[in-house]
Amino acid sequence: MHLRASLLCLALFSSLSQAAVNVNCSALAEKLSGTVPEFHPSVQGKVIGTGRVHFHEAPDEACANKKIFVIPGDFLTVYSSLEDESWLEVNFIAKDGEDYTGWVKADRVEIGKPYGAPPEDAEEAAAQDAQ
Repeated sequence: MHLRASLLCLALFSSLSQAAVNVNCSALAEKLSGTVPEFHPSVQGKVIGTGRVHFHEAPDEACANKKIFVIPGDFLTVYSSLEDESWLEVNFIAKDGEDYTGWVKADRVEIGKPYGAPPEDAEEAAAQDAQ
């Protein structure tokens, strides 16, 4: 009896994990293209936490690209966010000048200021100049 129950559980979990692997990442990325809220202008981001943050072709764990990753302290350009803010579409420029765009989990990125925003101390300096 236990063997039959174990085999049934194994078959169930195997089919569930297989379903997760069968995500069509290209189709998901295409479906989301142009439909997710974008930051205008793009904002700065900094990788936080510990360990590698792998890029994903689409915002789904099954779409990870194990060859492209960033590490804590790396800076990113953040283009857009899913409406539930769980994933961010980002760009990274490597030391060799190559740039990579993909999706990363939002909880691993600290969002900064929009590009082109004046420095925080600019307002104080302007107020002092006006006096």
